[in-house]
Formats: sequence, structure tokens, C-alpha cells
Amino acid sequence: MPPTSISLPSHVARPSPKTCSVTVTSIPSTSPSNTEPNLCSFCSQIDFSLLRYPTTTDLRSLNDGNPAPQDLSPFKRNPYAKVEPTWSLGLLSRIHKSSSSCDLCHAIRTVLDQQPHVLVTLTDMGMKDPLVLGTVALCGRLSAPEGTSWLEHDDKYGGLKERDCFFLRRLGLLFRPADKDEDVNVPGMAKKIESWFSMMDSFQTMNTAIPRGSGDGARDRKGVLMGDEENPETVWFAGRKRPEMIDIGLIKQWLGECLEKHKDICGISEEVDEDDDPDLVEQMRRLSKPIPLFRLIDVHKKCIVTKYNLYNVDMSALKFASLSYVWGVTPQKLVLLIENEYELQRPNSLVGKVSKTISDAIHLTEQLGLKYLWVDALCIIQNSDDDKVMQLGNIANVYAHSLFTIMAAAGDDSNFGLPGIRTPRDAVQEVVSVIPPSDSNPGMSLITALSPTHQSHEHPTRKTIWASRGWTLQERALSRRAIVIMKNHVLWSCSRSHYSEESCCETETLGTLAWFGLQESDPILNSSERTWYTEDVPEEQVWYKFQRLVQDYSGRNLKFQGDALDAFSAVVEQVRRMTGENFLWGMPSGRFELCLCWEPYRRGLKRREELSTLEMTSFKRHVPFPSWSWLGWSGAIFLKVQDRELEVGLNPKVVCFVLRNHPLRVFPVRRISVDNDPERANSWAIPNVTDSKYSVTLDDIYDNLPSMTPEVLLDTPDDQLIFFWTESARFKLSELKVQGPSILQENPLHVKEYTKYYREILDDDGQVVGRTHPCDPTAQDIGVDEKGDGKCEFIRIANNYLPFCDPEKLVMQVRRGTGKYNKDVRYRVNVAEIKKEAWKQVYEKRVLVALG
Repeated sequence: MPPTSISLPSHVARPSPKTCSVTVTSIPSTSPSNTEPNLCSFCSQIDFSLLRYPTTTDLRSLNDGNPAPQDLSPFKRNPYAKVEPTWSLGLLSRIHKSSSSCDLCHAIRTVLDQQPHVLVTLTDMGMKDPLVLGTVALCGRLSAPEGTSWLEHDDKYGGLKERDCFFLRRLGLLFRPADKDEDVNVPGMAKKIESWFSMMDSFQTMNTAIPRGSGDGARDRKGVLMGDEENPETVWFAGRKRPEMIDIGLIKQWLGECLEKHKDICGISEEVDEDDDPDLVEQMRRLSKPIPLFRLIDVHKKCIVTKYNLYNVDMSALKFASLSYVWGVTPQKLVLLIENEYELQRPNSLVGKVSKTISDAIHLTEQLGLKYLWVDALCIIQNSDDDKVMQLGNIANVYAHSLFTIMAAAGDDSNFGLPGIRTPRDAVQEVVSVIPPSDSNPGMSLITALSPTHQSHEHPTRKTIWASRGWTLQERALSRRAIVIMKNHVLWSCSRSHYSEESCCETETLGTLAWFGLQESDPILNSSERTWYTEDVPEEQVWYKFQRLVQDYSGRNLKFQGDALDAFSAVVEQVRRMTGENFLWGMPSGRFELCLCWEPYRRGLKRREELSTLEMTSFKRHVPFPSWSWLGWSGAIFLKVQDRELEVGLNPKVVCFVLRNHPLRVFPVRRISVDNDPERANSWAIPNVTDSKYSVTLDDIYDNLPSMTPEVLLDTPDDQLIFFWTESARFKLSELKVQGPSILQENPLHVKEYTKYYREILDDDGQVVGRTHPCDPTAQDIGVDEKGDGKCEFIRIANNYLPFCDPEKLVMQVRRGTGKYNKDVRYRVNVAEIKKEAWKQVYEKRVLVALG
């Protein structure tokens, strides 16, 4: 049966880039008294019992030592062979027709109406009338409160055994084209589970113990929309209706709970203990010195404060909020300049003059009881490089010391405002009864979610403009507490808890829930939530989070490419405090040679040609980004920084030295802390490699790299050139090769996301002996050297002896400079693997490499 083509409804016509709000169709209200399900033959096939959430009675029973019930979700075993049971809901056109009689079909249409980009995406993918699947997917991990163990029946050996956690589910939607021979008119479980596009977490179980009131949500005895631990019928972690305007009392409750109960985790600490290495303790204290000047907005007086005891201030003694937002293309209404600095210190000088997002943030901060707010546009002089250098170097302290950060994750510029603060939110939450109540069963209703995601482990902010901007990542990663204002609801996260305005999660005494889309995808450096993707060792946890942050940041957009280091410097500063590591262009000095093996993530990269926005180094110059650093490239990268890289067979074979001036010197990157801090020069913890076969001296440079004279080196800014001894070989490259996705080749999104371009590496006989990592298909210069035989130069940086694989050399493709003074400098082009035997046959003697 050929699919029926349907047109986009007029209210979800393709939005313009400036579209900020959605017009929602009129939706019939669901009567609270109408609890009988009204479902079509397709929707009634779904096993909604899998969506049951625990009640207060369930959790108290578990905490009292009783075994989990075997016949109730989320405690019973999944009766289906599939991890995520999925049912066919028919074609989208069928759902549209059925929406007048089936409550769930109507709610699905509501979800799509409020996410207009989804219908646009489906149409762009050629799916005007896709087959829709309903999947009951895992969404969170429910664990016992700290100090408590849960029990369950042991079906294999009998008796009872401990259970670490149980899993909660939500109803998501999958979309794909119907196969030609597929009968789309037959309801039931899907025979083919495949998705071209998905909307996970589209529906959540409704907390029916909180009355719905008049439609804006009802307040319980605490005065806010929270569950009641004394009510045995409260359904925990389930959905609730949120009001049109943000309930400030709910945010106060979240903040108050954190301030009272999370002091040891979310409070400000020195990150080191007196029993630690005394040198490290002293270094951390030096890093925490008060700054010379710190400005704040006084939200009561509506002006900028630059005096009143704010000079030489220790920020840990202040209580202030900070704002993370998108500047956007539209100019800010008001920014701090040299010319207006004193004018903006007058009371009420900001009233009616600042952008709407900043104005709403000032109002929210005042409502939450704080006096001060930090906003970059008004607390950093925008036309003073000196002030920018001082203040940007302190960004890590700003976000780490602010009591909370307001994350303006809605809209595309600073004039969008904070929805729900002074402007009502327009999205509708529709409630659908799916299981009727009975004497033994209270029944079940579902409620439409406000921020469905493309993947189950995707953060709700992932597709926002705010989350695509480079500067906002470090603002989120360093904040101890975040109030995330989205277009239609609010999220809370701190180092211990994650809450949502649309879900009833405010309990730590009954159980703890880690949402896959919140805790496990939120880039917080100091979060107490351990990641399950690496060892439960504190330092490895930090390095895993750092690797994730680098991968996320490198794929983001920067309005000014010269900001690449500045926009990530606060993350580097925080990791330095947490690990004691020094950094060189975003790479930790103690793991530098391992990090030198970084590689493109999925796609090829483009060289970042711009100079740094701010003046740097002892030369006070705008300097280029080195090609050896991931910061020297635009595009997502994978940084090899964890110990597990070494454990699986990656073995760096170079020792890098860095050049610095005043006085002119080279020294091991691993000992960069000694150069930064001469007082630690005798530290036993830092390896000394100056006497090894890997050592590099100035005389070595003069002898092996003749164009690099003392005069040239004296004019080279600090940290631009690294030197190391290694092996060099030359090979030819093939024409561009294309590697498509291994599955779903017809899916346009998969083709776009997973198609890789690479080149094969050929020996003199034309045999393939290796391949490059993803490369930029538009690049004109592929790195062929000047010798005229069509070959490229490769230098070894590591041995790559993975289990069950042929031994390989991890090599860096390089090209030489073309100028008079840099002809002996090599520059990174890409990385590649070459078979060990092929390398041994052609590599030249050890050479001294200057890498710029």
C-alpha cells in the first residue's frame, strides 16, 4: 500500500530562523473525572503496565527490607524478549484521523504540534507519512537511598539477593518509512524495530496523587508542586502539570534543599586536604587568590557595583548568582564600556536599558533573595583588552563560586527573555488515561512531556542554540548549581541532584533516580554522580569528564574563532585545580604525549587560521593556534587522555620539549610546572628526562634544524613549538575514499552524520598499508611534500598494538613550512595507522622534529 502524502498543518509551516515561539492548536481539555481510557485499536495494544512508577508505599516497603514485588513494574522482569518493547501505531496519517476519537493519538498530535521542527525534519527526510512506533524505553536508574540496600527474589537459587537498581521507562515515538510489503494496518508489537528519527521521552507517567486543579497545577501542603512523602499514593518520579508562570517557590525549595543537605558536595571547597602533598596544597591556595577587581550587578539598586569592598575580593565570601546565555546576532541593548563605566554605577541606571534576558535574570535573582548577579556583558569592559584578560582569567572562579547559575537555554539571542518569569509559557500538557482504575489498581494516566529528545541519553538542552555555543559549555561545566530555563519548563541540577519542573522527583529519603537524559549527560566537572563508562577512580572520573567536555566543546560554534582557548580556559583551570596538572594549549602536561594522539571525531577538521583574540605570552601578541593542539582545529575531536588508552595497547614513543623565551630555553613538557613555578623545581613527582636519549637541547636544534637560528627562536612566542626525536617515513595517499554508515544507509540523517572521508596509505608497490583518520573532503592541500614524487611525510608518535589486531604505528601526517624561517618546522595534517612491517621497511633514521 503506497503511503498517503499529508501536508504540514498551517500552524507548523516551516519556521524561519527568527521563529522563537510556536502557535499551538486548540486542544480539548481532559476532564479530571473522565478516567476511562479512550484508545484506538493500535494504542490499546501497548503494555502500559511497564510504565508504572513506584509509590511511597512501594519505596517504604523496600527500604524496610521487604523484597521487591515480582508482579509490578518497575520491579518485575521485562516479560518481552526485547529490551525496549515497541508497538506499531500505524501511519502518521492514521494517527491524525484517529485523533478525534483516540485520546493517545490526539496527544501524539499535540506533541508533534508543539515540536514543529520534527515535522519539518521528517519531510526533509522524505517521510511525509511515516510509520510511527511507540517504544517503552528505559529513561532512568532508580537506586536505594544512601546506606540502604534493596532486596529481590532470587529466581535461580531461591531466597533473596541484593538488587543495585531498578529501571524506569517512558513512552517514546519512532519514525521510519513503511516497507513496501509491510501491512501498516495491523496493530500489535512491531516486527521490525528500526528508526530513522525518534522522539524519546514523549510521554511520562502522570502523578495522579497531585490534583490537577484548574489546569495550571495545584499546590500541596508545602506550598509548591512537590510530592508528599507522607501520602502513600504519591507516585514518585512521575509527571506533573506545571503552571504557565514559573513557581518561584519550587526553585526556592530546590535551592534550599541543596544549601541545607549538600554542603559537603555542592559547597565551595579548596579541592585539597591539609593531609595532601604540602606543595600541592600551597599551589592550590595560590590559584585561589582574590582578584584585583570584580564587578557585579546590584539587583536591588539596578546598577553595577565596582566599589563597596569589591576590590581585592575573595569571591567565596560573596553570595551572588551568574547568568549563562546566548548573545546572538542581534546586538545587546547595553554593554559595559570604558565610556559608560561610571554612569552605570548610578542607582537605576540599568532600568529599561538592558536586554530582556538580562532584565529577567535580574528579576529572578531578586525573587530568589540574592543581592548580586554577574553578567559578562555588564561586568567585563567590552572594549578593554586589559580588562578582558583579567576577567576572563577569572571565569572559572566566577561560575564555581556563584551560589547558582541561571542558564537561559531558550531563544537565540539576549532579547528572548526567560519564559515563565514575566511572560507566560504557551505549551500544553495533555493528560491521557490509559489504564482504568479498579478496586485493586488506581489506574494510570500519561502526560505529554515538554522536551522530547532525539536520543534517550540526550540532554533536553542538546538541540538548543544555547548548547551549540562554545562559551556556554564551560559556564555549565563549572557551575555548582544550575537553574536551566527552557522554553516551556525549568530544570535544576547541582552536584548531587537533578530535578525537573514537569516531574515529581524531590525525594532523597525514599530513593534516588539518575535520569539518563539529565545526570548521565550533564557536563558537570565536580558532580558526585559517577559515570559508568570508566573506572570508579576519582582521577579517571575527572579525565573521562574532561574528555567528554573536549569532545562536546570542539564540536560547538564560536562567533570569533580566536576565542577558542579563552572560551575553554575556565574548564582547563578547574581541571588543573582538581588534578594538579598543568596544561599546554588544552592538553595536560603529564599526559601530553598521549594527548598528542588525539583524532578527529567522525568528520574531517578544518585548520583554525585565526590568531588568538587576546594578546598572549611574554611577547604580548595575538598568536596562532598550534597545529599539534586540538584547539588549532575546528570540528569535533576525540582526546586520548585516559589511562585505559594505555591499557588497551596505545604506547606513545616520543618525549616532547617546548620552547620558551626570556630567557630562551627548551625543557620537557612534563616538567612545565617547574618552569611555571620554580619553587617546585626539586619535586620528586616530576620525571626528569633531560639525560635520556629523548632529550632535546638548543644545540640539537641548531645542529639539526639549520633555519632555526637563535634570532628566529628569540622571535618565537612561548609554547608555539614543541620538539621531539622520532622516526620519519614517506608514503603516497590514495584518492578520497568514502565510508558510509554500516546500518540504515537509506536514512538521510545517518548518511549525513556517519559518512566519513579518508585516504588509504600506499607503499611504492601501490599496496595499501594503512589509512588516515577522517579528513576534510573540501581540503585543497592534502599534505604532499615538495620532493615531487607525490608522497607525504609521516612521523611516528606511538605504537598501536591493540588486542587481536596486527601491530600498527600511530603516525602523524605532516607538511613543512614554506617560508624562509619556518622551512624546518612541520605542521600536523592528520593522524593515521600504518602496518608495523610496512613502516619498518621504509622509515628513515631518527630525526628531530619541530612541530608548530
